[in-house]
Amino acid sequence: MRILVIALLLLVFPVAASAHHSRSHYSEEVRELEGELVAVHWVNPHVGFTVKVISQSGQEEFWRVEGVSSLGGMQKAGVTSDMFAIGERVRAAGSVSVRRAKDFLATNFLLANGTEIVLGRNVEPYWSEQYIERHDPTVAENAPIDAGTENRGIFRVWSGVADGVGQTTHFPFTEAAIAARAAWNPIDNFAERCEAEGMPRIMRNPHPFEFVDHGTEIAMISELYDLVRTIRMDPTASPLDEPASPLGYSTGRWDGKTLIVTTTHINWSYFDNIGTPQSEAVKMVERFAVSEDQSRLDYQLTVTDPMTFSEPAVYERHWLALGETIQRYDCQVY
Repeated sequence: MRILVIALLLLVFPVAASAHHSRSHYSEEVRELEGELVAVHWVNPHVGFTVKVISQSGQEEFWRVEGVSSLGGMQKAGVTSDMFAIGERVRAAGSVSVRRAKDFLATNFLLANGTEIVLGRNVEPYWSEQYIERHDPTVAENAPIDAGTENRGIFRVWSGVADGVGQTTHFPFTEAAIAARAAWNPIDNFAERCEAEGMPRIMRNPHPFEFVDHGTEIAMISELYDLVRTIRMDPTASPLDEPASPLGYSTGRWDGKTLIVTTTHINWSYFDNIGTPQSEAVKMVERFAVSEDQSRLDYQLTVTDPMTFSEPAVYERHWLALGETIQRYDCQVY
């Protein structure tokens, strides 16, 4: 049976534990597909589509088509919702879910006028020499601001780079933590249900965030789920009488120009998005260091949790100052 579908994908994140949703239930086989667009879901976290599928027997089927890009990511590439006309026949290349019926993900999209949109990082054009390539603001010549001249230090919007780029991990999982993943349902979980996430998941995503100075407190405003972390800079602040929460209780201090944040009282159940559990005994220490030219923010997270790790785990990455603004997340399930 020939499946008639379309799809759009702005960024491909191959590391499932760092992507917003796990992509493990999509086949690695590339399929070329064609179909009629019947709805556009221009929402966070992932722009998606509903398409009408006509089987060989002539039966209509409606497919859920999802990309992994945020609205901000779409805007970076110059892709807008009015590019997609309801009723238009289009083509796409991508893969089909092996677990969820009528579910498709793609990397290349061909408009009816013959223009191809190449929407994955490190993805080549599939059909046409006339194509729109994904804009990469992390390349120096595309950077829109001079962060050093602005001289805002850490207090600005910081933008993520492609998942996996510049990241290092040391995750010595316990056997019990690995075994617990067997209970994880990759198609029915907090991310698929648009449920706000906790620490440290919100620090391992491609969405931008902003530091705002409130004197005795620093607010960290995350585009992901419109969340706000509060970092208490008062040295007398104590979490002893505070209830646990998904984001935990964070206290901060300066070591020169490096912001060091210690977080405890976390009751978020998962370390990642593949079902690895974490306990309420978890402790996290973060280091945020701004580069000399203020264009880059280097990050190190150290996690201590005897249920999850045999020794402290370490995660490192960076963000860039690209002049972005925080978009409304407004996560919706379709």
